Amino acid sequence: MIYINDIPSFRDPESTEYTFDNRIEKIELINGNAVQDYGHVESGDVYSVECMFTRANYLRVLQLWKAREFVTYTDEAGIVNEHMRLVCRRVRRDKNFPNYYYLTIELWRV
Repeated sequence: MIYINDIPSFRDPESTEYTFDNRIEKIELINGNAVQDYGHVESGDVYSVECMFTRANYLRVLQLWKAREFVTYTDEAGIVNEHMRLVCRRVRRDKNFPNYYYLTIELWRV
């Protein structure tokens, strides 16, 4: 189970992915390559999560997103990440249980 502020998911996420903001670029030259490296910028890291919520909790998460509020994200290991930007990407209903929603969100460190 995860939490967005105090809003619990129904169960553990279907998938969770963490993407680093790695500011490195390979520049191809005529006789080789060069690298431009600005390092890892932690404030650009992103969590991508697909998780099931009850209808009531889905609507609460949606309200946070619409209000553009910063949130606290607590993952299934209990690690708390504060001051995250919530971005809702897509939603789908469970075909057997119409009051449960699979919500795909991103949480940005900013």
